[in-house]
Order: sequence, then structure tokens, then C-alpha cells
Amino acid sequence: MLRKMTLRARLSLLIGGVIIAGLGFGVSLLILHAGTRVSAEAEGATRLARELVQATLPRLSTTQNPRAVLAELMEDAGRLRHVRVILEGDAPSTPAAEKRAPDWFSALVFRAPAPTRVATPLGTIEIAASSQDEIAEIWEEIVWLAIGAAGVAAIAFALVSYAVSRALAPIGALSDALQRLEQGDHAIRVPTDGSREFVMIAERIDSLAATLQRLDSENRQLLRRMIHVQDEERRAIARDLHDEIGPFLFTVRAGVGALARKAQSSGADPARLAEDCAKIDAQIAALQQVNRRILGRLRPAALEEMGLADAIEALARGWRETRAEIAIDLSLEGARAKLDETTAITAYRVVQEGLTNAFRHSGASRIAVAIARAGQRLRVEVRDDGTGLPAAFTPAGLGLRGMSERVTALGGTLRLDNGSNGGARLVAELPLDAASADKTRS
Repeated sequence: MLRKMTLRARLSLLIGGVIIAGLGFGVSLLILHAGTRVSAEAEGATRLARELVQATLPRLSTTQNPRAVLAELMEDAGRLRHVRVILEGDAPSTPAAEKRAPDWFSALVFRAPAPTRVATPLGTIEIAASSQDEIAEIWEEIVWLAIGAAGVAAIAFALVSYAVSRALAPIGALSDALQRLEQGDHAIRVPTDGSREFVMIAERIDSLAATLQRLDSENRQLLRRMIHVQDEERRAIARDLHDEIGPFLFTVRAGVGALARKAQSSGADPARLAEDCAKIDAQIAALQQVNRRILGRLRPAALEEMGLADAIEALARGWRETRAEIAIDLSLEGARAKLDETTAITAYRVVQEGLTNAFRHSGASRIAVAIARAGQRLRVEVRDDGTGLPAAFTPAGLGLRGMSERVTALGGTLRLDNGSNGGARLVAELPLDAASADKTRS
């Protein structure tokens, strides 16, 4: 039940319970003190009545009219409070109408002791405590004190409830702001009102909203860059198809046409026809090589067939064939265990981009590629001994920018800087999933 109550209702219930408990404790103390007070009054009145009777006894023995003395004694004793003095055998006098406390309160506060009897020549006088008037006075005091305390408690409860309501008022604004954030309204800002704690929460929500708004803007920019990169990639593929495959196709087509004309002519030389066929075959082989290179740029088939380590070795072999004057050192221990497809492709692309940039721009004589595992991360490094990066270098190329976005999307990091021993260094750190890490440990 308490879980369904609001914080305001819980605090109000707690405060009300504390006030009621304090009021009950105060009344209980008054009742306990009332018993002591009534007992003291009754004991004093009984002792005074007993002394009065004992002081009058000698006069009853010496006076000529003892009944008059006894009547005077009873009249004097009747004026005493909190005590009842009667002569045995006489009917007790009916007291005047007086206020009385509830019977349960009288029984709780005071239990009258046994009456005291004093023998006289004219009969036995009975002295009994009678504290009803005192108990009634105490009861009336307690009632009025309880009413007053209840009034003060009600006023205090109202004031405290109002203060609590004012103090918790910012919770509604905070809740609305979080709901609007959940709905995607990242431009929301929360008023910084209320206590210091609520102000701190409001500032954190504003900071979160600003961060989400900034991330929205960055995501839109990233999406635009991705579209731009895709368009550039399509243009590059179209350029390769036009500039490289197009001439080969034209040459093959022209060769086939010439071959057909020679074959139809009279006196065709079989040796010349075979030579033309060999030329066409060479053109087709070159066309296949260009086609494989373009397909490799789109998706390296060697990854699926051989794995990351063998695919990188094949990539290095291709560069060694075209640029034999530059040495390539490979350290691929971290690439030989099984990796998920996305991580493997990203690592391959990093090496591919690093080798391409090193061969084109570094002027290096040696390039080193290293892939190693460090805990839950895969470290990919491509470094060279070339001229290094200029002081004001910024990675403006689409290749590095696209590679950085790919690595960041996986939760990794990519940096390009100068090595400690000269040359440039491209380092990527990619997170490994739990399955890959477990297979590596086993």
C-alpha cells in the first residue's frame, strides 16, 4: 500500500503519525502525574481529618453535651475537601451536583484506600478518602490541554504539509522533463527552482538534454557524411569501371571483331588467328584482375575463405608484387584466432587503408603491420619509416574519415600520428565480444 502512495503522502503520513504519537505521549505523562497528585491530596486530607477527630475526642469525654461537640466536629469535618467523615449508622449526606470524571479515568488514576475508623463514646467515626472533585478537576485540565495541543498539532501539521508540498513541487517538473526526454524532445530545459538537491538534479537533466541534442546533431552530420562517402564510393567505382574495365572491354570487342573478319577472309593464316586469340585472352585476364581488385575493395573475399591473417598476407603479397622495393613486415598473432565478421572486416580495412597511405605518401622503405590482442581489445597497427606527418596535418581524406567513423561505430578508437622513431603510425583498437575473448583464452 505504501508503495502506491506518493512521496508527499508518505511524508504527510509520517509527520501526522509523529504528531499524534507526541500528543499521546504528553497525555500519558499527564495521567501518570495525576495519580501521584490525587494520592497526595487524598492522603493529606485523610490525615487532617484524623487529627481533627483525635483532637476532639478529649472534649467528648469532659463536656456536658457531647452530642453538640460531636455535631460541631462533623460540621467542621464536612468542610474538608477530598475526605468523607461520617458517624456509623448515619446515612451519608448527598453531595451537591458536581462534575465527575469518567469512571475508567477515576479507576485508572486513583484507588481509594480502606476507610479509617475512630471509636468515640457516641459511636464510631469513619474517615474515607473522597477525591472525585480533584479527579474531575484533573480530567478537565487534561481535556482542555488535549484540545489545545490537538489544535496546535493541527496547525503545525498544516504548516509542515504546506512546506513539504512547496519543497516537493519541483518533482512534477522533473518528471515532466524526463517524460519529454523519453519522447525525444531534447530541447527541454528544467527550471532550477527549489532546494539545492532539486537544482542539482535539474542541472543534470539540462546537461543530459544538451548532450542528447548535441548527439542528435552529430548523428545527422554523420548520416550526411555517410551518404557523401557512399556517393564518393559509387563515383570511384563508376570511374574504375569507366577508366579501367571500359577500355579492356572495348579492346576485347575490337579484337573479336578483327578476329572474325580475319577468319572470314580467304587465305586466313591460322598462326595469326592464334596470335590474335592469345591477345584477346590476355586482355580478358587483365580484365579479370581489375574486376577482382574492384571486388576486393567492396568486400574482400579472402576473409571468408582464409581468415583475417591469411587475407592480410595476401594483401601484402599483392603490394610486394607491385612495389618490390618496399619491405613489408607482418606480425599477425592476434589475427589468427576466430573473430566476428564485423571486427575482422574493420581490422582488414584499417590495414588496407594504412598500407595504401604508406605506399602513396610516406616515401618509406619499410612498413610494419602488427595485430595483437590486449584483454578485451584487438590492436591493429600500421607504421612506416618514412617522412612522417607534417605539423599541421589533419586527416581530410575520405578513406581515413570513413575508417574513423567505422571504428567509432564499433566502440573503438583510431589515431594517426608520428612514431617515436620517425615515420607515421596508424593505430586502431577494436573491442572484442565475449565469445571471441573466450575462444582466445581457450
